[in-house]
Amino acid sequence: MKKPIIYLLLALVLILGAGCDLFPFFNNGTIYFYEMAGENDDSSSYRLKHRDDGYTIIMSRGRGGFILEKEQAEDLIDNTVFSLTLDGAPLQPIGEMTVDELGNTGWHVVQNFSLQELSVGFYTLVGVTKFPGLEEGSRRNEVTLEIY
Repeated sequence: MKKPIIYLLLALVLILGAGCDLFPFFNNGTIYFYEMAGENDDSSSYRLKHRDDGYTIIMSRGRGGFILEKEQAEDLIDNTVFSLTLDGAPLQPIGEMTVDELGNTGWHVVQNFSLQELSVGFYTLVGVTKFPGLEEGSRRNEVTLEIY
């Protein structure tokens, strides 16, 4: 009879600890830029907990109103240019652009960027996605980033 109570208490501690940031290993430091960015070109704000290792920001691009198959997303790589700046300074991409399946939204072109360790405070993160050769133009999102 005592074992189920112990397991229940252990599960409760893990759930509460994860919700209170007591266990930082639950966050692997990877953030999708679209989760931070506002709708369309609207400005937004986002909070991240300080990490000694910084973060990896993943920029992505699909095709508005369409759920792309892998091959369709791969065809967009040559017509996609990502840039990400922090307080006006460009962040460095990690590796090459590729494609990834993002949840139930289909395949997207993705590019990882390295966001170094930041001190507690406020920063401006600007992501721009350009679509050279296509009618869509570009997308620009400005995020006020708070590191706490």
